[in-house]
Amino acid sequence: MPTLHRLPTMTIRVNVPDHRPPHVHVVLADRRDAMVFLDSLEVVSRTVRSSEIREALAWIATHRDAARSCFEECNP
Repeated sequence: MPTLHRLPTMTIRVNVPDHRPPHVHVVLADRRDAMVFLDSLEVVSRTVRSSEIREALAWIATHRDAARSCFEECNP
């Protein structure tokens, strides 16, 4: 699974293989996981609040095109 970026308490990655629509996973140090859709930056998780991954959301918003390219390359 390609890691796009590491932050002190979380990792942003693309799972392979994975389903559409294009998204990334934010995995916290305690292994909780949130899915973030690249089109809308919507956070989908039963255990992670958007406020917990604010720093990751800012990174994803800034690097959305690169994240989408990685998703498309890994999940044709």
